[in-house]
Amino acid sequence: MTSSSIDPGIIARLGRGLRNTLDAWFGPDQPLPISAPPNMPPRATDYPVAYNVNIQPRTLEAISFAQMRSLADSFDLLRLCIETRKDQVSRVPWTFRPKPRLDDRGQRHSSQAVSANNDSRIAQLTDFFSSPDREHTWQQWIRLLLEDLLVLDAPALAPLSSSDGELWSPGKPLYALEVIDGATIARKIDATGRTPAPPAVAYQQILKGMPAVNFTAGQLIYRPRNVRAHKFFGFSPVEQIILTINIGLRRQMHLLNYYTEGNVPEALVQTPKEWSADQISEFQEWF
Repeated sequence: MTSSSIDPGIIARLGRGLRNTLDAWFGPDQPLPISAPPNMPPRATDYPVAYNVNIQPRTLEAISFAQMRSLADSFDLLRLCIETRKDQVSRVPWTFRPKPRLDDRGQRHSSQAVSANNDSRIAQLTDFFSSPDREHTWQQWIRLLLEDLLVLDAPALAPLSSSDGELWSPGKPLYALEVIDGATIARKIDATGRTPAPPAVAYQQILKGMPAVNFTAGQLIYRPRNVRAHKFFGFSPVEQIILTINIGLRRQMHLLNYYTEGNVPEALVQTPKEWSADQISEFQEWF
């Protein structure tokens, strides 16, 4: 007679099942033991292994940045909506004011209005944002930013410290806020699925299909409007109505063909009057 050892895991499962059966009728049993290393922090999402190796932005998404831009430029009704919203935002007047200072009783200091007029920082900010990138006016600059916000939901700004394109860093003066094409920015993540903190690389600009520029989280202002926990890129208004855009485009093509091609066939073929409907149908299929 031979004896064999029983796997401790089998005994543990049997014991766990017996305890739950005794504790509750057809009980839920205990959760399976975790397979991750002990004390591992939770992840923002179940990202693919080696996600940072992906070069092109949105490679894991069904809709690319190029497709969204093509749809936004092809459907004239959508383009009119986008341009109208850009007009509305760019016409909004703006001004800088100091934050209210409250006294011990929670009331605003009476001297604040006088000091605001003499605050040199307000004059500097007003002068800077009259042309944030040192090339376009405020109205032109905000329209550049809104285009990527509404179409791609990938607005990106690169703070520069000099006219030759040097990236800003703490301790350097801010020269300009350059609008960067959001379709060229690929996000990178840390082990928890979140944006890496400086000095780790948080974003890469992809040019000619290759990584060209590295940005830390402090060197690029990347602010999608509609973020979701299970996605690394924003959910733009254009992406949300892709099906409606496709229906509209097909409707427009139908109307265009009506006025260009017409509803008269290019040729008419006569058949003998003795032919039956079946003979005509057979001839049409053969022809």
